[in-house]
Amino acid sequence: MPVKLHYQIYGEGEPFYLLHGLFGSNRNWLTIARQLAGSAQIVAVDLRNHGESTHASSMTYPEMAADVAELADSLNHRTINLLGHSMGGKTAMVMALHYPELLNKLIIVDIAPVVYNPKSDDLVSFMQALPVATLTNRSEASDLLARDIHDPVLRQFLLQNMVKNQQDVGFRWRINLDAIRNNYDAIRSFPTELLDTRYHGPSLFIAGNRSEYFHPDYHPIISGMFPKARIVVVEDAGHWVHADKPELVATQIRNFLAQ
Repeated sequence: MPVKLHYQIYGEGEPFYLLHGLFGSNRNWLTIARQLAGSAQIVAVDLRNHGESTHASSMTYPEMAADVAELADSLNHRTINLLGHSMGGKTAMVMALHYPELLNKLIIVDIAPVVYNPKSDDLVSFMQALPVATLTNRSEASDLLARDIHDPVLRQFLLQNMVKNQQDVGFRWRINLDAIRNNYDAIRSFPTELLDTRYHGPSLFIAGNRSEYFHPDYHPIISGMFPKARIVVVEDAGHWVHADKPELVATQIRNFLAQ
Protein backbone atom coordinates (compact mmCIF):
# COMPACT_ATOMS: atom_id res chain seq x y z
CA MET A 1 0.00 0.00 0.00
CA PRO A 2 1.44 3.43 -0.94
CA VAL A 3 2.79 5.64 1.85
CA LYS A 4 2.77 9.43 2.04
CA LEU A 5 5.99 10.98 0.76
CA HIS A 6 7.58 14.25 1.81
CA TYR A 7 8.71 16.51 -1.03
CA GLN A 8 9.96 20.00 -1.88
CA ILE A 9 8.89 21.98 -4.94
CA TYR A 10 11.12 24.47 -6.75
CA GLY A 11 10.16 26.61 -9.73
CA GLU A 12 7.30 26.35 -12.20
CA GLY A 13 6.67 24.51 -15.44
CA GLU A 14 6.51 20.89 -16.51
CA PRO A 15 6.76 18.56 -13.48
CA PHE A 16 10.20 17.00 -13.06
CA TYR A 17 10.60 14.54 -10.19
CA LEU A 18 13.97 13.82 -8.55
CA LEU A 19 14.54 10.59 -6.58
CA HIS A 20 17.60 10.22 -4.32
CA GLY A 21 19.68 7.14 -3.51
CA LEU A 22 20.05 4.91 -0.47
CA PHE A 23 20.73 6.80 2.80
CA GLY A 24 19.91 10.06 0.99
CA SER A 25 17.11 12.61 0.91
CA ASN A 26 15.68 15.21 -1.42
CA ARG A 27 18.38 17.65 -0.28
CA ASN A 28 21.02 15.64 -2.17
CA TRP A 29 19.66 17.18 -5.37
CA LEU A 30 19.23 20.74 -4.09
CA THR A 31 22.03 22.19 -6.27
CA ILE A 32 20.65 20.62 -9.45
CA ALA A 33 17.07 21.48 -8.47
CA ARG A 34 17.91 25.16 -8.14
CA GLN A 35 19.74 25.17 -11.48
CA LEU A 36 16.75 23.63 -13.27
CA ALA A 37 13.96 25.43 -11.42
CA GLY A 38 13.89 28.19 -14.03
CA SER A 39 12.66 25.80 -16.72
CA ALA A 40 10.63 23.18 -14.82
CA GLN A 41 8.66 22.54 -11.66
CA ILE A 42 11.09 20.44 -9.66
CA VAL A 43 9.54 17.95 -7.23
CA ALA A 44 12.38 16.68 -5.03
CA VAL A 45 11.12 13.61 -3.18
CA ASP A 46 12.05 11.75 0.00
CA LEU A 47 11.49 8.06 -0.72
CA ARG A 48 9.86 5.87 1.92
CA ASN A 49 11.96 5.29 5.06
CA HIS A 50 14.15 8.27 4.12
CA GLY A 51 14.19 11.96 4.94
CA GLU A 52 10.87 13.10 6.34
CA SER A 53 8.75 10.53 4.52
CA THR A 54 6.63 7.86 6.15
CA HIS A 55 8.30 4.72 7.49
CA ALA A 56 7.17 1.26 6.42
CA SER A 57 8.44 -2.23 7.15
CA SER A 58 8.64 -3.15 3.47
CA MET A 59 10.42 -1.24 0.68
CA THR A 60 10.43 -3.16 -2.57
CA TYR A 61 10.88 -1.26 -5.81
CA PRO A 62 7.28 -1.78 -6.97
CA GLU A 63 6.14 -0.35 -3.62
CA MET A 64 8.45 2.67 -3.88
CA ALA A 65 7.36 3.26 -7.49
CA ALA A 66 3.72 3.12 -6.38
CA ASP A 67 4.48 5.72 -3.69
CA VAL A 68 5.80 8.16 -6.31
CA ALA A 69 2.91 7.46 -8.69
CA GLU A 70 0.49 8.16 -5.83
CA LEU A 71 2.29 11.43 -5.09
CA ALA A 72 2.02 12.50 -8.74
CA ASP A 73 -1.70 11.73 -8.66
CA SER A 74 -2.15 13.74 -5.44
CA LEU A 75 -0.43 16.73 -7.10
CA ASN A 76 -2.62 16.37 -10.21
CA HIS A 77 0.38 15.65 -12.40
CA ARG A 78 -0.90 13.50 -15.26
CA THR A 79 2.54 13.19 -16.87
CA ILE A 80 6.01 13.86 -15.46
CA ASN A 81 9.68 13.78 -16.32
CA LEU A 82 11.54 11.58 -13.88
CA LEU A 83 15.13 11.31 -12.65
CA GLY A 84 16.48 8.79 -10.17
CA HIS A 85 19.94 8.20 -8.73
CA SER A 86 21.12 4.80 -7.42
CA MET A 87 18.22 3.31 -5.40
CA GLY A 88 16.09 6.15 -6.74
CA GLY A 89 17.22 5.20 -10.23
CA LYS A 90 15.97 1.66 -9.81
CA THR A 91 12.71 3.06 -8.46
CA ALA A 92 12.47 5.30 -11.52
CA MET A 93 13.13 2.38 -13.89
CA VAL A 94 10.39 0.34 -12.22
CA MET A 95 8.05 3.33 -12.53
CA ALA A 96 8.80 3.54 -16.25
CA LEU A 97 8.11 -0.17 -16.70
CA HIS A 98 4.97 -0.18 -14.51
CA TYR A 99 3.50 3.23 -15.41
CA PRO A 100 4.81 4.15 -18.89
CA GLU A 101 1.80 6.37 -19.51
CA LEU A 102 2.86 8.59 -16.57
CA LEU A 103 6.33 9.38 -17.93
CA ASN A 104 7.41 11.77 -20.66
CA LYS A 105 11.17 11.27 -20.26
CA LEU A 106 13.33 9.15 -17.98
CA ILE A 107 16.79 9.97 -16.60
CA ILE A 108 18.80 7.40 -14.63
CA VAL A 109 21.97 8.37 -12.79
CA ASP A 110 24.70 5.79 -12.16
CA ILE A 111 22.73 2.60 -11.70
CA ALA A 112 21.57 -0.31 -13.86
CA PRO A 113 18.73 -2.88 -13.65
CA VAL A 114 21.05 -5.56 -12.24
CA VAL A 115 21.83 -7.27 -8.94
CA TYR A 116 24.72 -5.64 -7.08
CA ASN A 117 27.07 -7.25 -4.59
CA PRO A 118 26.45 -6.36 -0.92
CA LYS A 119 28.09 -3.00 -0.17
CA SER A 120 25.90 -1.18 2.31
CA ASP A 121 24.79 -3.79 4.85
CA ASP A 122 27.88 -3.09 6.96
CA LEU A 123 27.06 0.63 6.89
CA VAL A 124 23.71 -0.07 8.52
CA SER A 125 25.43 -2.06 11.27
CA PHE A 126 27.93 0.71 11.90
CA MET A 127 25.17 3.30 12.11
CA GLN A 128 23.03 1.20 14.41
CA ALA A 129 26.00 0.63 16.71
CA LEU A 130 26.37 4.37 17.36
CA PRO A 131 24.94 5.41 20.78
CA VAL A 132 23.09 8.30 19.14
CA ALA A 133 20.71 8.88 22.05
CA THR A 134 23.60 9.85 24.33
CA LEU A 135 25.77 11.82 21.89
CA THR A 136 26.14 15.55 22.41
CA ASN A 137 27.29 16.67 18.95
CA ARG A 138 27.93 15.51 15.39
CA SER A 139 31.70 15.66 15.74
CA GLU A 140 31.50 13.02 18.44
CA ALA A 141 29.40 10.85 16.16
CA SER A 142 31.85 11.30 13.29
CA ASP A 143 34.81 10.37 15.50
CA LEU A 144 33.11 7.17 16.61
CA LEU A 145 32.03 6.26 13.10
CA ALA A 146 35.57 6.87 11.81
CA ARG A 147 36.71 3.63 13.46
CA ASP A 148 34.72 1.71 10.83
CA ILE A 149 34.19 4.22 8.01
CA HIS A 150 37.42 5.96 7.05
CA ASP A 151 36.04 8.14 4.26
CA PRO A 152 35.05 11.50 5.85
CA VAL A 153 32.75 12.41 2.95
CA LEU A 154 30.81 9.16 3.34
CA ARG A 155 30.61 9.68 7.10
CA GLN A 156 29.14 13.16 6.69
CA PHE A 157 26.68 11.86 4.09
CA LEU A 158 25.43 9.18 6.48
CA LEU A 159 25.32 11.53 9.44
CA GLN A 160 22.89 13.81 7.59
CA ASN A 161 20.34 11.25 8.75
CA MET A 162 21.10 11.90 12.44
CA VAL A 163 18.78 14.56 13.89
CA LYS A 164 18.23 16.06 17.33
CA ASN A 165 15.65 14.45 19.60
CA GLN A 166 12.56 16.54 20.28
CA GLN A 167 13.67 16.93 23.88
CA ASP A 168 16.94 18.40 22.52
CA VAL A 169 18.87 15.70 24.38
CA GLY A 170 20.84 13.33 22.19
CA PHE A 171 20.07 12.35 18.62
CA ARG A 172 18.01 9.84 16.66
CA TRP A 173 18.08 8.38 13.17
CA ARG A 174 15.33 9.77 10.97
CA ILE A 175 16.07 7.03 8.42
CA ASN A 176 14.48 3.61 8.99
CA LEU A 177 17.62 1.50 9.42
CA ASP A 178 15.71 -1.63 10.44
CA ALA A 179 13.67 -1.58 7.23
CA ILE A 180 16.79 -1.02 5.12
CA ARG A 181 18.51 -3.97 6.79
CA ASN A 182 15.48 -6.24 6.38
CA ASN A 183 14.93 -5.26 2.74
CA TYR A 184 18.54 -4.94 1.67
CA ASP A 185 18.47 -7.95 -0.68
CA ALA A 186 15.55 -6.37 -2.55
CA ILE A 187 17.27 -2.97 -2.63
CA ARG A 188 20.47 -4.29 -4.21
CA SER A 189 18.48 -6.40 -6.70
CA PHE A 190 15.98 -5.61 -9.43
CA PRO A 191 12.50 -7.16 -9.81
CA THR A 192 13.04 -10.29 -11.92
CA GLU A 193 9.47 -10.17 -13.24
CA LEU A 194 10.33 -6.93 -15.07
CA LEU A 195 13.50 -8.08 -16.83
CA ASP A 196 11.60 -8.92 -20.03
CA THR A 197 9.59 -5.68 -19.94
CA ARG A 198 10.39 -2.68 -22.16
CA TYR A 199 10.04 1.07 -21.76
CA HIS A 200 9.95 2.70 -25.19
CA GLY A 201 10.05 6.33 -24.08
CA PRO A 202 13.11 8.62 -24.33
CA SER A 203 15.73 7.65 -21.73
CA LEU A 204 19.05 9.11 -20.65
CA PHE A 205 21.53 7.17 -18.50
CA ILE A 206 24.29 9.25 -16.89
CA ALA A 207 27.24 7.48 -15.23
CA GLY A 208 30.58 8.36 -13.69
CA ASN A 209 33.65 6.79 -15.28
CA ARG A 210 35.09 6.12 -11.80
CA SER A 211 31.91 4.55 -10.45
CA GLU A 212 31.74 0.95 -9.27
CA TYR A 213 28.01 0.88 -10.04
CA PHE A 214 28.11 1.33 -13.81
CA HIS A 215 30.05 -1.00 -16.09
CA PRO A 216 30.17 -1.30 -19.90
CA ASP A 217 28.82 -4.85 -19.51
CA TYR A 218 25.54 -3.28 -18.37
CA HIS A 219 25.03 -1.34 -21.61
CA PRO A 220 23.36 -4.22 -23.54
CA ILE A 221 21.06 -4.92 -20.58
CA ILE A 222 20.01 -1.27 -20.47
CA SER A 223 19.50 -1.09 -24.24
CA GLY A 224 17.39 -4.24 -24.15
CA MET A 225 14.99 -2.90 -21.51
CA PHE A 226 15.14 0.76 -22.60
CA PRO A 227 15.50 0.67 -26.42
CA LYS A 228 15.65 4.46 -26.78
CA ALA A 229 18.28 4.89 -24.07
CA ARG A 230 21.27 7.15 -24.59
CA ILE A 231 24.21 6.51 -22.26
CA VAL A 232 26.54 9.34 -21.22
CA VAL A 233 29.69 8.58 -19.21
CA VAL A 234 31.07 11.59 -17.31
CA GLU A 235 34.84 11.81 -16.91
CA ASP A 236 36.41 12.30 -13.48
CA ALA A 237 33.17 11.44 -11.68
CA GLY A 238 32.19 8.67 -9.30
CA HIS A 239 28.86 7.29 -8.11
CA TRP A 240 27.64 10.74 -6.99
CA VAL A 241 28.03 12.15 -10.49
CA HIS A 242 25.77 15.11 -9.74
CA ALA A 243 27.96 16.12 -6.80
CA ASP A 244 31.25 15.64 -8.67
CA LYS A 245 30.16 17.43 -11.87
CA PRO A 246 26.99 19.41 -11.09
CA GLU A 247 27.18 21.89 -13.96
CA LEU A 248 27.88 19.21 -16.57
CA VAL A 249 25.08 16.97 -15.25
CA ALA A 250 22.65 19.90 -15.15
CA THR A 251 23.53 20.72 -18.77
CA GLN A 252 22.98 17.11 -19.87
CA ILE A 253 19.61 17.06 -18.12
CA ARG A 254 18.53 20.43 -19.50
CA ASN A 255 19.48 19.50 -23.07
CA PHE A 256 17.74 16.13 -22.85
CA LEU A 257 14.51 17.64 -21.54
CA ALA A 258 14.57 20.30 -24.26
CA GLN A 259 14.81 17.77 -27.10
